[in-house]
Amino acid sequence: MYMRSIFKLRQAFSVLTKYTKDHEWIKYDTQSKIAKIGITDYAQKELGDIVHVDFQKVGLVFKTHQSLGAIESVKVAADIYAPVAGEIVGINEDLKDSPNLINEKAEETWILQAKVQNESELDTLLDKQSYDKIINK
Repeated sequence: MYMRSIFKLRQAFSVLTKYTKDHEWIKYDTQSKIAKIGITDYAQKELGDIVHVDFQKVGLVFKTHQSLGAIESVKVAADIYAPVAGEIVGINEDLKDSPNLINEKAEETWILQAKVQNESELDTLLDKQSYDKIINK
């Protein structure tokens, strides 16, 4: 019983969440070394009803701030920028048919998965409190 509790505690703290000033989030799993990237709730509200998501291809090696795709809404199209350098290892296929999932649960709906090239880049990103200060100005 004790070991299961420790395992669950480790799982809870194995995901590091960071934010960019461009309103992307990254959830980095420190155990698997894989990150999920998406847009914030603030961003989806600004975009309005999302109607299409374009992705780069799995296998693409990308640099920090490189465009990883685009989100189209009824109002505007916006690029999705890489919060850190890495390689795309997965895309959220559900968004091809249901891009509105981002509107419903932006902070839970990932757009792509990536292998992070350099973990130390995560230190340059914002924590939740710092990000909230930016959007609440």
